[in-house]
Amino acid sequence: MSSRTELTRAHPLSPHHSAKFTPASRKYFGHADADARHVQDAGRRASHRGEGPLLQSGESSSGKPSVLEQLKDFRSNIPKDKLTEWERPTGPRSIMIGTTILAGHQMYIWEPSVATFLTAMVLMAWGQRGLSNLAHDAIHRNLTRSKKLNDTLADAFLASPLMSTAYLQRQAHTAHHHYLGTENDPDHGLHNDTSLKHYRNGRFDHTSMFSLFFYDAFDHVAFFQNVIGSLPEAPFHLMSWWTIMTVLMGFLEPNAPSVFGVPIGWRFFVLFHATRCTITYCCYIFREIIDHSGLPSTSVLEFTRTSPCCNLFQKFLQPHDDNYHLLHHLLPRVPMSKLHECHLWLVDNVPVYEQANRYTSYFSGESPLFAESLHRHIMPAVAQ
Repeated sequence: MSSRTELTRAHPLSPHHSAKFTPASRKYFGHADADARHVQDAGRRASHRGEGPLLQSGESSSGKPSVLEQLKDFRSNIPKDKLTEWERPTGPRSIMIGTTILAGHQMYIWEPSVATFLTAMVLMAWGQRGLSNLAHDAIHRNLTRSKKLNDTLADAFLASPLMSTAYLQRQAHTAHHHYLGTENDPDHGLHNDTSLKHYRNGRFDHTSMFSLFFYDAFDHVAFFQNVIGSLPEAPFHLMSWWTIMTVLMGFLEPNAPSVFGVPIGWRFFVLFHATRCTITYCCYIFREIIDHSGLPSTSVLEFTRTSPCCNLFQKFLQPHDDNYHLLHHLLPRVPMSKLHECHLWLVDNVPVYEQANRYTSYFSGESPLFAESLHRHIMPAVAQ
C-alpha cells in the first residue's frame, strides 16, 4: 500500500489545482478526475523543496517513458479479453478478516493473560493486514463497479478501523502510482518528508533488508504519523466511527464499564490500537521495503518486486496475494483476488514480466529474497 499508516495518511490538498487525469490514467488506476489535484500537489511540494521538476500525469522529465506509457506498453502484451476478465471487480470475498480480529478479542476477554494478549495481537495484526489490502482494492475501485459502493464499504468496514477514509486514502495513494520512484513519490521519493526514513534522509548504505528494516522502523516521524493516521484530516468521521465501534464491542465484554447505561468496550479499543501501532506498523515498514527498496528507480519493472507466494509467512505479511506487488503496479485495476491467476499467465506468456524482479523463496533456492544485496546500483557512489 502506501504512506504512513497501515493505510496511507493523506497529504493536504490545494484547492487551486484543477488539472485532470487523462482517460488512460483513469482507466489504468481507477482514480477519478478529482484525485489529480493531490497528484499535482504532491509533485508541487517536492518541486518547491528543490527535489526535482513537477511532472504532470503522463509526463517524463528525463525523456524516459512515463509510468502511464510503461503501463500502456505492458498492456499491449495481453489480449483484450484477458484484461477485461481480470479487471472485472469481484467484491470483498473474505469473511476471515472480521473473525480473526473478533477471535483475538474474545480469546483475551475470556482468558486474560500475557499469553492470550500476545496471541490476540498476532490474530488482530493478521486481520488488520487483511483490512488494509481490501481497503486498497476499494480505493482502486476493484471491489465493485460502483464508486459510491466502493467508498461506502471502505469507510464502513475497511479504512476507518485503520484511521483513514476512502477519500483521503485514494488521494495519498494516487501520487505513489503516478510518480513511482521519483522525487515526487510520497512513499519512496528522495528527501520527501513522507517517505520511508532511508529515502527521507538519503541513506543507501544498508545492504540487508533486515538492517534496513530496523533503521526505518525506529523512526519517530513515521511512528507518530502511523499512530494518528488521518485523524487531523477527518476527526469527526474517525472519532464517530470509533465511538460506535467501542460501544458495540462493549456488549461482547463482560463487566464492561458503562456510561449512562451504554457499555464501553475499552479493552477492544486498547487491544486493537496497541496491535496497530506495534505489530502492524512493523509489518507495514517491512512490506514497503520488500516491495520497492534497494532497487533502481528507472522503471516500474525495475523498481518493484514480486515476493514469494503460498506459504504461512506470505499469508500473514502479505495476505490476499499482496505479494504480487509488481503486477499490481503494472495492472492496478486487477482485483487482489485475481492476482495469482493473472501472475501465472503472465509468467508463461510475457517474457519481460517473467524476467523481472521475481522471487520464489525467502531464504533458500537460486535467488532468495532475503539474501538480496540492496542498493547495488549505487553502492560505488555511496562508498566514495
